[in-house]
Amino acid sequence: MNLITLDITNSLRGKANKGGLEKKSIYRTALELEQYNKVLWKDPYGFMGLPESRFQFDMIKRLAGRSRRQKIKNLVILGIGGSSLGTQTIFEALLHPFHNYGDSIRKGLPRYFILDNIDPHTINRIVDIVRKEIDHTLLVVISKSGETPETISQFMIFKRLMEKSKGFRERIILITDQKKGVLKQISDKEGYDVLNVPEGVGGRFSVLTPVGLFPSAVMGIDIDEIAHGAMDMSRHIRTAKHTHNMAIVLAAILYLMDKSGRNIHVIMPYCARLSGFADWFRQLEAESLGKGSCGPTPAKSMGVTDQHSQLQLYVDGPRDKCIMLLYSAREKRLIPKTFPYIDGLDYLAKKDLNGLFHAELLGTTLSLTEAGTPNFTILLDDISAYSLGALFFLYEMAIAYLGRLYTINPFDQPGVELGKIYTKAIMGKAGLEKQKKAADRILSAPKTVITF
Repeated sequence: MNLITLDITNSLRGKANKGGLEKKSIYRTALELEQYNKVLWKDPYGFMGLPESRFQFDMIKRLAGRSRRQKIKNLVILGIGGSSLGTQTIFEALLHPFHNYGDSIRKGLPRYFILDNIDPHTINRIVDIVRKEIDHTLLVVISKSGETPETISQFMIFKRLMEKSKGFRERIILITDQKKGVLKQISDKEGYDVLNVPEGVGGRFSVLTPVGLFPSAVMGIDIDEIAHGAMDMSRHIRTAKHTHNMAIVLAAILYLMDKSGRNIHVIMPYCARLSGFADWFRQLEAESLGKGSCGPTPAKSMGVTDQHSQLQLYVDGPRDKCIMLLYSAREKRLIPKTFPYIDGLDYLAKKDLNGLFHAELLGTTLSLTEAGTPNFTILLDDISAYSLGALFFLYEMAIAYLGRLYTINPFDQPGVELGKIYTKAIMGKAGLEKQKKAADRILSAPKTVITF
């Protein structure tokens, strides 16, 4: 049984799909990437060495073990974007979907709260929850730069709450840059334990660092298996021929779809456990490739839910989309013959819910293909720490290859940085007086508004 299968059949042009790509075009682009691949691995990007290096694994395990001895009841993670999406993906994929709802479900593990926004309503509610158990709360603060205003402001609030508790310093972990930033200054001054983001690894590529792996270890997830899956995928990508190299073919398809006018890339998991992965992918593609007035627009849909909200658009709307479906469903649940007096329900009775789920997936792919909307499917035999590690690395490498095809740097984010500067200027940060004046000038201009 293959662990991960990439089925590109419905992305190819043919009698059944006039909107697909020519196979020879895909393989021609893939061959170009194969030549690049030979050079790339001689001087790899920072994230590419993570599976083998197991960066700070010993310290991750030591600190996670300490948290278990502390009988932690609440894990509060402060982070945004690449500092939170990977962890959210891992938790949604590998923990009980209703993990926080009861002791019998958690089986001794803490509840978790990932605060990736600064909406005061949410912050206040979490404060209300953890205040009562502050002696058993672990606070993990994650910022690669160490200066993310959203995360630092959250830390300022929760640190004030934590410092009322005895021994609180052992229940605050900072994950940040090794050499610079506000979080490093704070740790140097106050003595918190610090894990690091390796040099040369950006936030959205950091899931296989302490950013994603320390919270996972606290929750009892096997981080060695995550690394093992990523390492085996790395080996496949380094050695596989271009026509059978999953990351190279994936990158070629996404690039050619964009160039053929299919610039909206919809990722549609038919698996609730992969909902977080779709969110993680959206950031990875958008922030890495959206530069220089080019780059595809990633969108998220969920099967089967969005068959009843988005599929109409994908089948019958503008021809500007390609659909990437993810599927994994091994669990079974028999549908009983509950209403024997209604003949029209016989086709469902005594069938497996998994079978219906798969039929829904097939029905979607058939309707898309018949309408000329190219689509392809990634099938996972199982969702585990191992397969998730492989999936993370597959997509990270595909994005790196796409950077090559677009001839852009997939590892910076100048558009994001400008917004950060304006935010800090508006809040009165010293040294940004010029930007503050520019912001005031724009914001004070006459407004065109409608009120109710």
